[in-house]
Amino acid sequence: MNILWIMTDQHRADCLGFMGHPLVQTPNLDQLAESSVVFENAFCQSPVCMASRASVITGRYPSAVHVRGMGILPQSETTFPEVLQRAGFRTAAFGKVHLTPEQYTLHQLKSDRPTLDLRRFAEDGLLGPITDDPFKQNYGFEIHTGCEDCLHGNFHEWLRQKNPDMLEQKEKTLIPEGPSDLWISPYPTDLHPSSFIADSTEQFIREQDESKPWFAQCSFIAPHHPFAAPMDQIARYDADSIPLPDLKGGVDPEFIPAPASTAIGEMQQYSEEIQRRIQLHYFASISLIDDCVGRLLGALEQTDQMEDTLIIFTSDHGEFLGNHGLLRKPSLHYDETLRVPLLIHMPGSKCNPRHEQGLVELIDVFPTLLGLLDVPLTSGVQGIDWSTAMRSGDKIGREDIYSDMFDIVPQLFGTRSGPYMAVQTLRTEKWKLNIYPTAGQKYGQLFDLENDPNESRNLYAEEQYRDTREHMLWRLISRCHTNTDPMPPYLTQW
Repeated sequence: MNILWIMTDQHRADCLGFMGHPLVQTPNLDQLAESSVVFENAFCQSPVCMASRASVITGRYPSAVHVRGMGILPQSETTFPEVLQRAGFRTAAFGKVHLTPEQYTLHQLKSDRPTLDLRRFAEDGLLGPITDDPFKQNYGFEIHTGCEDCLHGNFHEWLRQKNPDMLEQKEKTLIPEGPSDLWISPYPTDLHPSSFIADSTEQFIREQDESKPWFAQCSFIAPHHPFAAPMDQIARYDADSIPLPDLKGGVDPEFIPAPASTAIGEMQQYSEEIQRRIQLHYFASISLIDDCVGRLLGALEQTDQMEDTLIIFTSDHGEFLGNHGLLRKPSLHYDETLRVPLLIHMPGSKCNPRHEQGLVELIDVFPTLLGLLDVPLTSGVQGIDWSTAMRSGDKIGREDIYSDMFDIVPQLFGTRSGPYMAVQTLRTEKWKLNIYPTAGQKYGQLFDLENDPNESRNLYAEEQYRDTREHMLWRLISRCHTNTDPMPPYLTQW
């Protein structure tokens, strides 16, 4: 069975038609969801790009793979494409992989093209010796055509072939009185980076034959900020019909330390027109991705590969989009940034389509996909394999989910910036606890999700909830212990 892994960036779970959003136009994904298992309560293990991506591609927690917030995934880790390549799959990645640093690539390596070659980062990244094992080269991807946030070299080469005049069209149409990352993209849909990523993936799909199964990761940069979308996609929406974002009670600043607290109230600084415009561009970026997904599904149908291809759709983390008065992904662990879309489409009738309500973690994707493929699980994987339950229709769901963020401290070539700091989260179906372990005991949040699903009332300091807080703290400590890297295994007792 082939695998098409479609991934978005900073895409909150509810901004899809099949997840109940009344405005976001995603007809292709909605149709795919009708024949898929949709996990309505999937959560990332860190709401920041590099840590989440390192975690999901290994099935291990960010602390176990040594990517704490931002960082380079060590070559010693076993990735999903590496396992598949060893099992006989042809493997390819198109778009944003982001397991290696972009700014370092741009400024130190003097390249505008993403690279997965760890030898380029080994010395300054203190990575140690790099093995020549061919299955570990480029994290297991035999083919890599990258396009990331600030590394557009491959996109520009494609654009030069499609429409060279557009290479000079780089003026951003900024939206007056909006944030500095709100603009209209200079590229129309057919010449946009999202279309380049889809075009590269589609070409790969069409070139495959039946000699061996394949794995393709199609990973879009959007709808990650900047909030920039093509005018033709923006025109699909009526800005006046977009409601203002729900404040959901806002954020009590007394219990949020700096620098995370510097993000509080950002969305409220803008006019109602700008608040709608930010959402409009975000929705339009998602609709462009949906158009691209339609192309990929069409390519599978036209090459008679649809019935032989497992399809997964997910994202690395979410986006506040004005809820709680917040924007982007600062270190405040509300569900808007932790909860992500996740669907798995199995061809034929191997899994009954349905919406699953149980709690799952993104690290569960790795073992679950291997289970569905009947590929043996590798050592050290910390996720849960739900493949048997997917096939049988049995209950799926964890007792709780864990997510964290580490302090992003100054490194060799950068300085600390932005509202990012250490946070640890334990979430059950009823309760959520957030603590700031490096800031002090007074900082934290406790929410009764059963009676307060919007997370609008922080119970952390209320005496009547002291026992609940202490119980959740104990469970959090227990999870931290359980999450400890199980590798290497013990061979003897002495």
